[in-house]
Amino acid sequence: MDTQETRRFCASSGRLLVGLAGLILLAGCSDDEARFASAPEVSAGVGIEGELTSTSPVNLNNGTRYSAHWLCGDDGAKRYRYTLEAPFDASLSAFDDQGHWLGSAEAGADGQSAILLTAPEAQRCTLVVVNGRDGAAFGPYALEAEAADEANALTAGDPLVGRLEDGAAEYSLSLDAPAHLELALSGEEGLDMRLLGEDVNQRAESCAAGELRLDAYLEAGDYRVQLGQAAKPNMAATECASHLLSTGGSYQLLAEQRDLAEGRRNGGPLRDGDRIGGSLDGESSNFYALHLDEPSEVTVELGSSDFDTVLSVSGDGTEIRNDDSGRNTDSRIQTVLMAGDYRVEVASYGNSRGDYELAMQRGEFSGEFRNDGPIASGDEVQGQYGGIGNNRYQFTVEEVAEVNLALASQDFDPVLRLQGNGVDLSDDDSGGDRNSLISTVLEPGDYTLDVQSYSGNGVYTLSANTAAFEGRMSDGGEMAPGETIYGEMSAGGHLTYQLVVDEAREVVLESTSSAVDTILSLSGNGVDAQNDDAADLGLGSRIVRRLEPGTYEVSISAYGSSNGMVRLSSGE
Repeated sequence: MDTQETRRFCASSGRLLVGLAGLILLAGCSDDEARFASAPEVSAGVGIEGELTSTSPVNLNNGTRYSAHWLCGDDGAKRYRYTLEAPFDASLSAFDDQGHWLGSAEAGADGQSAILLTAPEAQRCTLVVVNGRDGAAFGPYALEAEAADEANALTAGDPLVGRLEDGAAEYSLSLDAPAHLELALSGEEGLDMRLLGEDVNQRAESCAAGELRLDAYLEAGDYRVQLGQAAKPNMAATECASHLLSTGGSYQLLAEQRDLAEGRRNGGPLRDGDRIGGSLDGESSNFYALHLDEPSEVTVELGSSDFDTVLSVSGDGTEIRNDDSGRNTDSRIQTVLMAGDYRVEVASYGNSRGDYELAMQRGEFSGEFRNDGPIASGDEVQGQYGGIGNNRYQFTVEEVAEVNLALASQDFDPVLRLQGNGVDLSDDDSGGDRNSLISTVLEPGDYTLDVQSYSGNGVYTLSANTAAFEGRMSDGGEMAPGETIYGEMSAGGHLTYQLVVDEAREVVLESTSSAVDTILSLSGNGVDAQNDDAADLGLGSRIVRRLEPGTYEVSISAYGSSNGMVRLSSGE
């Protein structure tokens, strides 16, 4: 190269450095120098030390200081991994011996060091530049070198440096216990990465140029990580920073392994004792896998201070959803699940976003489910409603009796239906908290009880209790404190009774029905009271008053146009 050509090369290299790396390195260019920049020379594999001071050259692009070193290969042409340690925010840049920019890497805000991978050829040199990222970047720095030997096995926590041979590479990975595995491939653009194993075939996503990431929730076992050329990148939804610069066609593969019981993760298996954190970031829900080898009592709790949580468990014919059974707006599902595979969904009410905590506990289930057959007075049966087929029970009454039939579930909104001997009653929420309750008087005979659902499915408890009928049937007339009366209300009608009080006393009036949403009224002698829904009576009504001697009118009407039998009690 003659003197004029060298001068032109130095000038064009200077423009390239300013445009691509933000540096001016032409101070060393002269007519008798072959290199485009002057800097100390270091052999590959030898550590590099330096310092940014107020006399260091200034990057005219952003006014920060920099320092440069020529890193030259030898006949061995080994691969080396350089880690930058500095007390200031720093970045690495590299140029080949012709002044072409090879790339850059920055130290992370979390203290992650910038890394240089190099495999310099004999008689070839690379210019390595340490640059400050702001005007306060001063102090000593060091690039610590270590040889990067070839390996066939990948060990969690140990960086592996390699290079594709014949366009492909494969590494083995063994896990002794279930784990959350994070794979990071850095340094070489245009690569593809897959994780393979029994029932596992996942492809990595590209989050930046030369950066691939793969998250997997794995059982203990043996796996393979395959690398190759990518025909088309599999793009990630989020971006990542590049902390590694490769100048010799090498890459770094790093596996990080975390236990699944604690920490933060937005998916993967959910096991007994797990207490983890997660975050709803996009518009979709987060999903976890729950596997049970045997019938189990399961409690799953979801809490967040950022949003109103919604928790669901589905699979194996089960569909359970809960919004606010936990504290405040938190969610809680406590149920019995059969052996099988389930999906636990974390969502929010109103599509809000934020952090959450998810916990799961499992216990042995020593009971049994009975979804049909006879049920007698005093029995309590546990069953599982799957939304398909009938959960039907046979109930026999030997003599006229006052009957209470209760259906309760924490998993779904149950509906109970009673049929037989001309009776056809159905109840949804009279038992309070979405539970069902049928209270009525039945003649001797055989009846059927059908467990149904307004929404969802899951585990339920059905109980039957009877008592000797000591009340009386009446659609009106006089009644005394302490009496229980059953009346038949027609659609759009009402029942009216005269309550005779012979001495001052506190009277508790309650009207309940499996067919009618009752409205109870009390009037007379200066009293005018009304109640629609008492909190613990579902759609029943209650009035509590201290009454003076006299006659009072008690009236029962229906909310809406329903009709059926109504029970009125006047206790003290």
